[in-house]
Amino acid sequence: MKPAVVSDHAVLRYLQRVLQIDTEAVRKLIHTETETAIAAGAAALKRDGVRYVIKNGSVVTVTLSKKRMAQLERGTK
Repeated sequence: MKPAVVSDHAVLRYLQRVLQIDTEAVRKLIHTETETAIAAGAAALKRDGVRYVIKNGSVVTVTLSKKRMAQLERGTK
């Protein structure tokens, strides 16, 4: 039997509707963090262990450094 696939759209709606996460507030936060880098034509921005990847003026993904991931796992900032 083929494993079930859960789309990104379904995950997003779950976050919004079930967990009641304000995804527009998250979008605005990412925009605020990256707007200067985007205006400068940067391909990425690293800040506080978070790397924002920018392509064609849009943030396309966000990754964490190993140190930041370890901090989150320990429950520290």
